[in-house]
Amino acid sequence: FVYLGLGTLVAAFLQVACWMITGERQAARIRSLYLKTILRQDIGFFDAETNTGEVIGRMSGDTVLILDAMGEKVGKLIQLVSTFLGGYALAFAKGWLLTLVMLTSIPLIAMAGAAMSIIFTKASSQEQAAYAKASTVVEQTFGSIRTVASYTGEKQATSSYKELINLAYKSSVKQGFSTGLGFGVMFLVFFCSYALAIWFGGEMILRKGYTGGAVIDVMITV
Repeated sequence: FVYLGLGTLVAAFLQVACWMITGERQAARIRSLYLKTILRQDIGFFDAETNTGEVIGRMSGDTVLILDAMGEKVGKLIQLVSTFLGGYALAFAKGWLLTLVMLTSIPLIAMAGAAMSIIFTKASSQEQAAYAKASTVVEQTFGSIRTVASYTGEKQATSSYKELINLAYKSSVKQGFSTGLGFGVMFLVFFCSYALAIWFGGEMILRKGYTGGAVIDVMITV
């Protein structure tokens, strides 16, 4: 177990460090290419399609999301897929019938995860759009602060910014609710599958000659 712990230490360090470095490199390259592409556009593009505040907001906000997706989470995905395949291979070897029964919980977990992902993605897009518009308001206000002050438009600018920030806040709350509800449903399915495994495992011990250790092994690996 000592050698296993040392191996896990090295593997975990390489997993996080290498993927984080890769994600940072990709994010820096994406920022550079994005800026190069924006600078190639005509002046009319900034009047009709976008503006300075949105460009800055997208460069700072969207690239963080890309970094998060291409960095540590890729290594985590590989780890979870490997654990999933290895766990089910061991479970089928220990008790294939009990494993098949526990597999009935997979569709419920998948549906809960898919629903959570859809709601989270939609809310995240709304949040990024709201922050981009808020950045535009700030950039335009401070860029023409003399005009704003001469027409006493401070309250209007503050009100517009506050409205957009509240919209982003509501989107963040929606993300939190969807994530919490999704994880709650998944853990509910987990514990229900454990209860099913204990009941069915007892039946297998009585009728199929399973051992208590085999039942516990299947429960842990699945």
